[in-house]
Amino acid sequence: MDRVDRVLLDELLRYGEGASVRDDFVLLGIDDASLGNFGAGEDEVASNPVLKMMTSRFPWDRRVWASVIDRLADAGARCIVVDLILDAPSDPVADQALAEAIGRHKDRVILASSLAPTAQSGGDSFANLEPYDPFLGFNYDTRVGFANFQVDPVDGVVREARYRTTLGRENGRELMGEEELMSLAGRVIEMMGGEVPEGERMLRFAHGGELGATEVYAPVSLAEVFMEATWKGNFQSGDFFRDKVVIIGPVAPRFQDIHATPVGPLTGPQLHLQAATCGLEGAFVRESSRPTTVFWLGALASVAFLPWFRRPVPAAMAALGVVAAVMIVAFSCVQYGALWVPVVSGVVVVVVSFVATQVDRLLREQFERRRLRHAFRRLVSRDVADRLVDDPTKYREMAAGRVREVVVLFSDVRGFTARSERQSPQETVQQLNEYLSAMVKVVFRHGGTLDKFIGDAVMAHWGALDDGHEGDHTMSALVTAREMQKELRNLNDVWMAQGSEPLEIGIGLHRGEVIAGEIGSEERSEFGVIGDAVNLSSRLEGLCKPFGAEIIYSELISEGESAVDLGRVRVKGRHESVRLFAEGDTRRIRARLEAIQPEGDGVRDLS
Repeated sequence: MDRVDRVLLDELLRYGEGASVRDDFVLLGIDDASLGNFGAGEDEVASNPVLKMMTSRFPWDRRVWASVIDRLADAGARCIVVDLILDAPSDPVADQALAEAIGRHKDRVILASSLAPTAQSGGDSFANLEPYDPFLGFNYDTRVGFANFQVDPVDGVVREARYRTTLGRENGRELMGEEELMSLAGRVIEMMGGEVPEGERMLRFAHGGELGATEVYAPVSLAEVFMEATWKGNFQSGDFFRDKVVIIGPVAPRFQDIHATPVGPLTGPQLHLQAATCGLEGAFVRESSRPTTVFWLGALASVAFLPWFRRPVPAAMAALGVVAAVMIVAFSCVQYGALWVPVVSGVVVVVVSFVATQVDRLLREQFERRRLRHAFRRLVSRDVADRLVDDPTKYREMAAGRVREVVVLFSDVRGFTARSERQSPQETVQQLNEYLSAMVKVVFRHGGTLDKFIGDAVMAHWGALDDGHEGDHTMSALVTAREMQKELRNLNDVWMAQGSEPLEIGIGLHRGEVIAGEIGSEERSEFGVIGDAVNLSSRLEGLCKPFGAEIIYSELISEGESAVDLGRVRVKGRHESVRLFAEGDTRRIRARLEAIQPEGDGVRDLS
């Protein structure tokens, strides 16, 4: 979360308002052009001792730095910062020349020191690596500032500047009366008459709008100061540097003095100028000392608030609204109040609250669906219960009533009333429940809707609830009828082995138009189908006994391979005849068929 908080802060610093870009700050960079590729002619190099020294390998003769200081001071520069650690002696003549130049302009020169780990401590304690003593003046009155920046240990990004410190503070054991050390940026602020900030400060970097932060205080090649053409043309013979703060430091990639910052990679000298700018303008961001209290309270409020939104879309919109509000507050605090409040922990709680709410909702819905499904299946057909639970809106549309082409199945136990007189009530109920349970499983296995039980009769249908193909419904119903007879034979084997009487059933099938919907009273209703197809299916089941068949179905179903064509038959309650087919014991069916003679029109009248 700390890392994500820092990324968010960097985005706010990058796009928020930063410090202004000062036109009186100049960076003279030791760049690749200055390191021997400055493009001066051979004659100019030969006639210019400074350029000649710059053609040698770096580090250069220190008379180069003496010449730079003299030239800038003579041009009227207000402050000259040498961002180089000149801690060891070199050529005595060169060191003497540099010491004299510093002495001549000591009221305008700032040298760099480094807070470096000591070898004896193994890196656990720091010492201030100061410039070579001759450069500090007789009374050590040359201004010196440490050049170090602390990087964030979490992601290695420089976001803060220390303007003042002590060695004791750096080593974790600050002593009374200890000498205070000041940074290079602090020294610049001091020389410009500003108040040097205390402690570590988070910088609001100047990022230069469209130019980008890497172009803010972009380096001017040091070599141009000593080339007469550029000195006169680019720097107006030195007037360009009048009353300006000039920092001289390494910017070439070989020096590896590049630092990651919220506004992009900056060189060390650019960082010093950024820190000085922020210090002069007070362009800092302070981190809230109690961010957790504020945002965890907001997050906890969202935890209580989000569960009111049970639907996913409103809950998601509410969560996004909370997150957006947090981000707006965070941006406003940085932009207008210079205050950074870490918000990621609160945002995470909002997101987790949203996810937990939705997971809880889904689990509760699943549990409730299972409970309702289980409860409804005891009252209505399984597919009706599933449709009612899974898609209530669609079910309400179907329940309102519509015309459907369905296949209706009727099955009935023959002679069950007489059988019940020979058995005890307990035996009758047990056997009937076993039978009905087995038949219903077959119906459900083939996608049928159990319409109702009528005593020992079963009514089922296909096509009232779904929009499948009529041919598929027909085949499913016919296969169901055949498997019901097969399942009954298995049950009979078990019952006879237990000493119980077997059962015999007839099944009638017909396909036709019905009205499907929820039928009943306000107190009790159920989904069902009504119409001539239902009545005819029931009549066909009744014909199984006279024809000695197990299954009888109309020509709208189909003709099975083992089916016996019964011809056209007029059934009870219908004037028009219907062509029928029967399955079962073929010999018995044909014998019964011959016993029922057709009338003159070829129709067997069983009405």
